[in-house]
Amino acid sequence: MKVVTWNINGIRAFRGGIKKALDSLDADVICIQETKVTRDLLDERIAIVDGYNSYFSYSRGRSGYSGVATYCKDSATPFAAEEGLTGLLTNHKSAVGCYGDHTEFSSEELQLLDNEGRAVITQHRINCQDKEKTLTVINVYCPRADPEKPERKQFKLQFYKLLQSRAEAVLKNGSHVIVLGDINTSHRQIDHCDPSEIDDFVENPGRKWLNGFLHSDEKEEGSDEEEHDEECEVTDPLHSGKFVDTFRFFHPTRISAFTCWSTLTGARQTNYGTRIDYIFADCQLAKEQFVAADIMPEVEGSDHCPVWGQLSCSLIPSPKPPPLCTRYLPEFAGKQQKLSRFLVKVDQRSAQSEQKSDLPGSQEEGERRENLNPSGAANFSGKKRLLASDSVAPKGKKTKTVNASSKPQGNLLSFFKPKLTNVNQCEETLKLDEGGKPSITGDVVSVTDTKSEDTELTSNGSSQRCSTAETDQQMKTIHSTPQPTVRQSDAKDGTSSVFWKSVLHGPPAPPCCKVHGEPCVLRTVKKEGPNMGKQFFVCARPQGHASNPEARCNFFAWVDRAK
Repeated sequence: MKVVTWNINGIRAFRGGIKKALDSLDADVICIQETKVTRDLLDERIAIVDGYNSYFSYSRGRSGYSGVATYCKDSATPFAAEEGLTGLLTNHKSAVGCYGDHTEFSSEELQLLDNEGRAVITQHRINCQDKEKTLTVINVYCPRADPEKPERKQFKLQFYKLLQSRAEAVLKNGSHVIVLGDINTSHRQIDHCDPSEIDDFVENPGRKWLNGFLHSDEKEEGSDEEEHDEECEVTDPLHSGKFVDTFRFFHPTRISAFTCWSTLTGARQTNYGTRIDYIFADCQLAKEQFVAADIMPEVEGSDHCPVWGQLSCSLIPSPKPPPLCTRYLPEFAGKQQKLSRFLVKVDQRSAQSEQKSDLPGSQEEGERRENLNPSGAANFSGKKRLLASDSVAPKGKKTKTVNASSKPQGNLLSFFKPKLTNVNQCEETLKLDEGGKPSITGDVVSVTDTKSEDTELTSNGSSQRCSTAETDQQMKTIHSTPQPTVRQSDAKDGTSSVFWKSVLHGPPAPPCCKVHGEPCVLRTVKKEGPNMGKQFFVCARPQGHASNPEARCNFFAWVDRAK
């Protein structure tokens, strides 16, 4: 059995499709965080993936925010699934249960903690050495503690406490437990690129919580994995955590093993990041069933990288997915049509009732045909022009006759399209005499009683143009009129451009940093404060450790607006 966790930073951003991404991970249970999709934005392409059954949790307060999802192969179908940690979002029988002690939380706090779509729980049956056991997988996206919002720090700690209460309650009920996802806290100094820059690194509340949640491990760098296995045997359950960091279980001393990097500073190029994505397992499961665990920094597509864990036990699929599965949602199960489809059907019926003639299959297709032929009846329009050219009646009467005839209402686009000109009509109005000079033989017949932009006739014969290419070529041969000069307008434009360039300054020329001698990059302060909106120059190289010569230097310069 293989499990994978990955903060994908937007599930709709996958260029090759979600199935291709899932298949590339080659895992039985894939837990993703920060889907940034709400219930109304969930479409069939994401929800129904061939070979998988999926379970989503959505943010109910903000659109395009948070959200987690668990994809299970059909060979790893769970028998129970649940959204959230509190149980308040569960309204079906196939729930996981075991909610723990909520006495420390108010009812309002419990509602808020599950309101951002941060947890999905699936329960599976596994075969461990010919013994059937239960495995509970808790997929979480823990909140981030915003330094500018003190209330979010408290919210994060409350979420940690709720997570621990639920995980330990399920474990106490006899099930093995795996907690995996984006925990949003680097546990130790070895899990951070530059812990010396953080004040009170060890005293961070999130790290203190991890110390209590995880099994106590005072392992030194020189110790081996056998000693680590012996320490996993819990001797004092009241003062030791019940879960193990599986990556550190197999790689206790590996450095520069990070799972998250800042995309704004290009820190992934210099591996200047943190390890905040984990796979936690209860001590017995980690010792008896886990055979490997590692990170996948080579996989791109997000500011995080996947983390995987391999177990020796095998999964026993459930014959039927639990009710939380997305395939049971009304719009995907064929029980409910989307509002857009319903409206299209209504429009089609109403159109058929108004007009007895056959119409296209959808209103959208009808609009497309109407735009191609704005007048609604091209043949009818052509007949009108023929009647106008063949008849010898006065022009005024013809105009009245045409306007009085009934015709379908044209599309708005017809008013912006060039009007057609009868080629034969234009050729008849212009005839060349024996001397090669053009002469006007008759009045120009116009259907719309307006002068066409494509046909211009002057009495002196100095300039006559027709919409056809042949007539235009004849006119150019007979009378070549000189083009008016535009040098004065060009000069005015040049003067205007010089004036505006002197008034509106463009971006200043970037200086070169003193260490690398390379052009700097322009940045803008976005943090609220007295400097918000100000621009400055910094080294263009990616962020990295101060000891890395390939990383960004400490060059900094404010932009002088006076220049």
